[in-house]
Amino acid sequence: MFTDFLNRYRRQFVNAGKELDGEKIPPLTEDLFSLFERTGNRLEYENVYFKRRKFLTVYAMLSIMYGAPSHISRLEEIIGSVCGEECWALPAHVDRNNKDWRITIDLFSAETAFSLAEIICLLKDRLSDGLQKQVRKEVFGRVIGPFEKSHFPYSSWEISPMNWCAVCCGSIGGAAIYLMKDDRERLDKLLTRINGSIANYIKGFGEDGACLEGLGYYTYGMSFFAAYAELMYGYSEGKVDLFEYPKLKNIALFQQKCFLTGDITISFSDSQRDEKYRLGLTAYLSRRFSEVEIPPLSLAADMEADNCYRYIVLSRDYFWTKQNVQIAASQKERNTVLPYAQWSVCRSDNGCVLAAKGGHNDEPHNHNDIGSFIYACEGESVLADVGAGEYTRDYFNENRYKNICCRSLGHSVPLIDGKEQLAGARHKASRFISDGCGKTEMDIGAAYGLSPGNEITRAFSFEKNSGICTVTDLFKLKDKSNITENLVTLYKPLISGSAFFIKTPKNQFIIEITGGKRLRVINENYTDHYGAEKTLWLMQWEVSGECAEFVIKRRDNVK
Repeated sequence: MFTDFLNRYRRQFVNAGKELDGEKIPPLTEDLFSLFERTGNRLEYENVYFKRRKFLTVYAMLSIMYGAPSHISRLEEIIGSVCGEECWALPAHVDRNNKDWRITIDLFSAETAFSLAEIICLLKDRLSDGLQKQVRKEVFGRVIGPFEKSHFPYSSWEISPMNWCAVCCGSIGGAAIYLMKDDRERLDKLLTRINGSIANYIKGFGEDGACLEGLGYYTYGMSFFAAYAELMYGYSEGKVDLFEYPKLKNIALFQQKCFLTGDITISFSDSQRDEKYRLGLTAYLSRRFSEVEIPPLSLAADMEADNCYRYIVLSRDYFWTKQNVQIAASQKERNTVLPYAQWSVCRSDNGCVLAAKGGHNDEPHNHNDIGSFIYACEGESVLADVGAGEYTRDYFNENRYKNICCRSLGHSVPLIDGKEQLAGARHKASRFISDGCGKTEMDIGAAYGLSPGNEITRAFSFEKNSGICTVTDLFKLKDKSNITENLVTLYKPLISGSAFFIKTPKNQFIIEITGGKRLRVINENYTDHYGAEKTLWLMQWEVSGECAEFVIKRRDNVK
């Protein structure tokens, strides 16, 4: 039953409204906008931009839920202010060498158009005619019109097999359905293009339904895909159902496979270690596919979990959850193999979980991490993948793999003669086999650009009863090489003899090394996705011979 969630969700918006009532809408300035161009910093401008979107979403939702005159008044104020913004796109997505840079269509300009279009249509009897005309003018002038007039594709995102395609196309299509119903011929032509383009988003998923961008981007893209699909279904009177793509069922089931233990989620690529799920989206998917499971409500995102305050996402937590109040949250924990993504998840009877990956090093939001893994237990990530770092200019240019979050040094994979894995699709796991019962094996030599005849095999053996994990690396290298094993943790480890010890708030773990020497611990500082300074710890040792083996145990399993 989701009644308690809805009550808490409403209170969050009420409390946020009280907080914002005493604040002025912060301005977007040229100095802030140019900061990215001057320094590569994104956060300072974006913090103000998203605070403004918080004003928009909070007062829109309060107006929809309660409709007090004070809510409407503040909503009209922020809508007018958003309409007056010089550019709806973010500086990181704008080329100011282009004379028309102010009407760039990116994720956020498209989202803004969709949000404003829906808000004025849902509240058309409460908002002034002048404001509604202003919104229509800006949405058509900045987004719908430029997209209609553009040659296909408008930009790479229109044919991109990732979240940009779903968000941009879904937002443009959604805004158009709201604002163009009086010109069906023109609207139908636009929607035909949108429906053809948004199919590229679905192509980005494998047959197993995996989203290589990670759970956070899955939620982002699917939220906009589902919001548009619902509107398209209604507009077409059921003739166009975008959820009839054969892969959609497996795509809908992907989310529930990403929750490991407690609030720990799979954080491969630019995902987060503790992603929350959106209850609205999950409720909607569970209506479409009965096999969709709803994780515990304690793991559901609240209003503040989206630091971008996306109206479309947050409003669906309210709209779609209200339609599903009779469905109970439930999730069955099980082993999972995703052959397209080359992911394997194994669970023990005592709360330990292993998530390992193969794949290739040209995945969306790629990290050079072939053979990497996460070992977690009772809600604690013992051997971690730190996920996304702070988004800066260098994070998305040729300097990406200098960032510890993206380079293989920041993942639990070996170094060969001090060299890390290389970026590119040919640097991959050339073989990946998992039995779904604790045995996973992969060939990862190609990730290092080794010449033919050189091989590196990584094998995992995970015990169902105890959660003990044995990792065996075989190095068949023609030339004598210095091989360094490298494991990543967020807890400061200690060394004793041929073992590392990790103490977490709940447990103690030991990593026993076979065939290794010169054990050492190195700390590396990094900046997380939200700009906070963090530390990760590298456990390293030199490999003696062709085989390296290490065993991860919870301390109560140590004899």
